Amino acid sequence: MTFELWLLLTSALLAGAISPGPSLALVLRTAITQNRLSALVVAFAHGLGITVYALAVVFGLVKVLENVSSALMLLQAGGVVFLLFLGYQMFSGGIKAKGLGAADVPGERPTDSAGEPLIQHVTNGFLIVFLNPKVAIFFVAIFSQFFNQEQTLGTQLVAAGLAGIIDTLWYVLVAMFASNHRFATRLRALSPLLDVAFGLLFIVFAVFGLFSLL
Repeated sequence: MTFELWLLLTSALLAGAISPGPSLALVLRTAITQNRLSALVVAFAHGLGITVYALAVVFGLVKVLENVSSALMLLQAGGVVFLLFLGYQMFSGGIKAKGLGAADVPGERPTDSAGEPLIQHVTNGFLIVFLNPKVAIFFVAIFSQFFNQEQTLGTQLVAAGLAGIIDTLWYVLVAMFASNHRFATRLRALSPLLDVAFGLLFIVFAVFGLFSLL
């Protein structure tokens, strides 16, 4: 690929990464109500999910989504279920923590959410992107257009790696900013209320996804 094409690809990947949506909400929520490490884990897992989609384009697996309409619908349905699960989990956890009075101690996180294992953040970060049909459409409709038969496999693998790196770096920056000590400490006292708010937001995302299925 020419330098201009690499620059255009980088711009497209960056635009796709910074677009607001469930992924951004998840990283912000994790950074504020959990801790920096948990948010960074979500960021890296999200980048892994993006890399999987990029590699699927390289190896032609993404053609399944183009040729089998039910595949994209199944992916979208899975995304709706996952968003509902996350929304319910956050909402109920916030209500429970508020009832226990966890937010009455400044700087303290609710005990039920502070103990979330890192593997859960890995799962959340990966599935929030893997089950997002908009991500699938981006790689089918836009990312794949940068490839042609004249390119070497090495070039295409570098492009796939670039997609994962750009996405990871963006969400690492978000995680670092949102988990800033002064910023996070003030908001962490409101963790139960924030969990309720983020839970409702994810339920709204799920409802919009459900309507698009109908």
